[in-house]
Amino acid sequence: MLKDRRSTRMTLAGLFGAGLFYVIVVMMEGRWSDPSTIIAGIVEGALLVAALNHQSLTKKDMGVSTLVILLLLGLSLALGIFTEMTVMALSGILIFIGVLVEPKFPLTKRAISTGIGVGIVMTFLGIYLSLKLGVVYFVGAEMLGALALGIKGGYTKEENTIVVAIANSSSMISTGVLITFPAIEIFTPEVAQSLITYPFIVFVTGTSAIFGLLLLAPFRERFENEPWPQVKPQAECIISMGLDRDAKKDVAIGVVASGAWVGATKAVEVSGGEAFSTFPYMIRSLIPSAARIPNWIGISNSPLIAAIGYFVGWKRTLTLFLGSLMTLTIWIVLEGAQPIPYSAHLHRPEILYLALGVFATVILGDFATSRKDDTLTYEAFDELVTKRNDDQNGSVLEIDRPHKVRDEPRLLRVHEELFSVETFKEDLRQLARDPRGFMKARNGQVPPWVALVSVILFMIVGTIVFFLVKPFVGLEIHWLLFVLGGPLVLVSAYFTARAISETGMLAGYISDVVSIPAILFFRVTFQAVTTFMSMLGALQDAAIALLVHLKLGRLTGVRGRDVFKAAFLGMLLGTFVGSLMTYMVYSIYHFGTAEFPAPAAQLFGFLVLSLQGLGNLVLPGMDSSIFPGVHPFFQFLYLFAFSVIGYLVGREIHKRNMSPISLVVGLLIPPATSVAMLIGAFVDYRQKKQTGEIRDLYPDRIESQEMQKDKTSRLLSGVIAGEAIVTVVWVIWSAITLML
Repeated sequence: MLKDRRSTRMTLAGLFGAGLFYVIVVMMEGRWSDPSTIIAGIVEGALLVAALNHQSLTKKDMGVSTLVILLLLGLSLALGIFTEMTVMALSGILIFIGVLVEPKFPLTKRAISTGIGVGIVMTFLGIYLSLKLGVVYFVGAEMLGALALGIKGGYTKEENTIVVAIANSSSMISTGVLITFPAIEIFTPEVAQSLITYPFIVFVTGTSAIFGLLLLAPFRERFENEPWPQVKPQAECIISMGLDRDAKKDVAIGVVASGAWVGATKAVEVSGGEAFSTFPYMIRSLIPSAARIPNWIGISNSPLIAAIGYFVGWKRTLTLFLGSLMTLTIWIVLEGAQPIPYSAHLHRPEILYLALGVFATVILGDFATSRKDDTLTYEAFDELVTKRNDDQNGSVLEIDRPHKVRDEPRLLRVHEELFSVETFKEDLRQLARDPRGFMKARNGQVPPWVALVSVILFMIVGTIVFFLVKPFVGLEIHWLLFVLGGPLVLVSAYFTARAISETGMLAGYISDVVSIPAILFFRVTFQAVTTFMSMLGALQDAAIALLVHLKLGRLTGVRGRDVFKAAFLGMLLGTFVGSLMTYMVYSIYHFGTAEFPAPAAQLFGFLVLSLQGLGNLVLPGMDSSIFPGVHPFFQFLYLFAFSVIGYLVGREIHKRNMSPISLVVGLLIPPATSVAMLIGAFVDYRQKKQTGEIRDLYPDRIESQEMQKDKTSRLLSGVIAGEAIVTVVWVIWSAITLML
C-alpha cells in the first residue's frame, strides 16, 4: 500500500515537473511577463512540492484547493488573462485533487466519475432541448447512473443519488444562462462575434452558479414538508433500480437503438453531403418538388424529440402542436408557402404578438393562482396551528447549551428572527468559539445571513466586472442594476422555490420586473439587459437545483453535506464543460436557425425590444417592410389584434386545465419538432387510456399495467440518452475538425 502511494506521488511529481518545465520554455520564448504564465508557474511549482509531501488530502486541503480554483478562474476571466496556461494550471489542480483524494461513501470515486460521465450527457441534453424547445425535461439521469454503476460493481441508491445530483445540477446551471447568448446573436449580431466567447460564457455561468448555490440553502427546512411532486418519483426510481435487474437492460436497449439510428443518419449525411434532419425535405434528391417544403416543416428525424413527447404528456403535446398549427397557418396564408428560412419566418411580427398574448395569459393565471392559494380560512388556519403544535410536542425552543436566565429573551428573539443584527452577532460568536460545534448544533443548517452575504457578494463582483473593469467587448452593465436586482432575486428565488416544491412547475416572473426600469430609465443596451436578466434567472436555477437534490437526498438517505458537495461538482462541470458545449453549438450551428431556434431567447429578446420600443414610442414590428405605406395607427391595430387572439386562445386553454405556456412553445418551435413529439404523446395517451380501462374492469391487473409503464419509461429514457451521447460526440468531433 505504501509502495502504491509512493508510486502515485512520484507520477504526479513527474507530471507537475513537466508542467513547470513547459512554463519555463514558454517564458523563454518571450512570454515571461504574461500574468497567466507567471500564475501557471507558481501553481505547477506548488503542486510539485505538494505531490512530494502529501499522502492524501484532508478537508482543509480540499477547501484550499477549491478556493484557489475559484479565485484563479474568477480573476483570470475578470482581468482578461484567461489563456491556455490558465487551463493548464486549473487542470493540474483538478488532477491533484482527483488522484490524492480518498472520498468516503457515498461520495466514492466511482460515484463521482459516473456522475461526471452522466453529467456530460445530461448537460448536453439540457442545452439541446433548451435550444430546440425552450423547455428542458431532466429525465434519465438516474437510469443511466444505475446502468453505469451496475457495470462498475454493486449498485447502491446512495451513490446513484450523488450521480443524479452532479448530472442534473450541471444541466440546470448550464441551461439557466442559455437565454443570454442566443438572444445576443439573434437580435444584435453585430456585437455577437466579439462578445460571445468561451471566457464570457464561463464567467456568466460560473458567477451565477457560485452565488446561486448559497442563495436558498439557509431555508432548506422550510421546504422539507412540501410535496415536491417531481422529486418523489425520481427517488422511488433510484430506490427501485437496485431491485429490478431488467431495468438496466431496458435502458441499454433504448441507448443502443437510438444511438445506432442517429449514428447511421450522421454517417449518411457526411457521405452524401445532404441534411437528413426532417422528412420530406430529406428525400428532395429523389423527389425534387420536396425541396419546396422548408426543412422546418414535416417531421423531425430525431428519436430524442419523439421520445420527449411521452414525458411531456399527450395533453401538453397537443397544446404545443396547436401552436405549431397556428404558425403553419401564417406561413401558408401570409407568406405564400414559400421555402423561406426558419429565422425569417419566426421574425414575423404576427407570431411574436400571438406569443405575447398567450404569455399574458400565463402571467395572469399564475397571479390569480397565487392569490387564491394565499387565502386561508379560519378552520384551515386552526388545523395548521394545531398540527404544528402536535409536531413540536409542545416545545417552543430547545437550548443546546447552558445559559443564564437573563439571556433567554435574547435567545428566543434570535431563534424567531431570520435576518437581524442580533442573529448575525450571535452566529459569529458561536462560529468564533467552535465552528464545527456551531454547524453540529444547527444540525447542518446554514444560517440565514449567508443568503444576504451571497447576494451582496454577487452585487459587488457584478459591479466590479461589468461596470468598472469591463473586460468583455461591447458590454457594460450599470451598477444600479445590481443594487436593484440583487435583493429582488432573493425574494424571487424563495417564491419560485415555493411554487416548484408545491406544484412541481418552475415558473418565476418576479425578478423579470427589474428589466422594466433597466430599459426605460437606464437605457441599457440589449446585450447588457439580456446578460443581467439571464444571470438573475440562473441564480434562481442554481439555488433551486440545490434544494431539489437536498430533498432527493433526504428521501434516499444521503446526508445534506454530501449532496451539497455533489451539487458543487455539478456546478464546476456545468461551468467548464457546459460552457464549452454551448460555445461549440454557437460556433458550428449558430442560434436562431431551424436546427437550434432558441424559442425562449426569441421570446425574451422580443420582450426586451418591446420595452425599448415603448421608451421610444415605437412598437416592434411597426417599422417592418411588411407594412409599406400603412399608417402606424393601423399597424398597431393589426398587431394588437393578434395579441388579443393569442390571449383569447390562451385563456380557453387555461380554462380547460391545459398549459398555455405549451402553446407559446408551439408558436416558437419548428412544426417538424412538434409533429415528431406526437409519436411519444400517442404512446402516453394509449398507456393512460389502457390503465384507466383496466382499473375500471380488472382492478387486480393494474399492477402489471404499471410495470409495463415503467418499462416504457426506461426504454424511452434510453432513447433520449442514446441520441444525446451520439450528438455530444458528433459536436465535439465537428468542433475539433473545424479548429484543425
